[in-house]
Amino acid sequence: MKGKAGFTLVFTITCLLLGAFPAMAGEWRQTEEEQWQYIQDDGTKATGWLDLDGKRYYLDENGNRKSDYWYKEDGYWYYLDEDGVMAQNTWVDNYYVDETGRFEKKR
Repeated sequence: MKGKAGFTLVFTITCLLLGAFPAMAGEWRQTEEEQWQYIQDDGTKATGWLDLDGKRYYLDENGNRKSDYWYKEDGYWYYLDEDGVMAQNTWVDNYYVDETGRFEKKR
């Protein structure tokens, strides 16, 4: 019985200690140059396309989020709005981007 009580005590203390630390989650951070970067769970900067909370972002090779920016990839143009979110199913000035975010036509 003594062994079971000791295990329960150790288990309870471990659970309490683990609960004191929040789960690691990626987060947006602003650099000294006022660039936004997404730091992943493992501490590295995300680069390339990032799908997060139903939104899509593009981060350059340095991890900087592109905003208010036309980005070309594989012959297709994509628009990233002022918050860095890829536009979809909308007009951007005189240009229409479809549900995939690709520039489709001009007015």
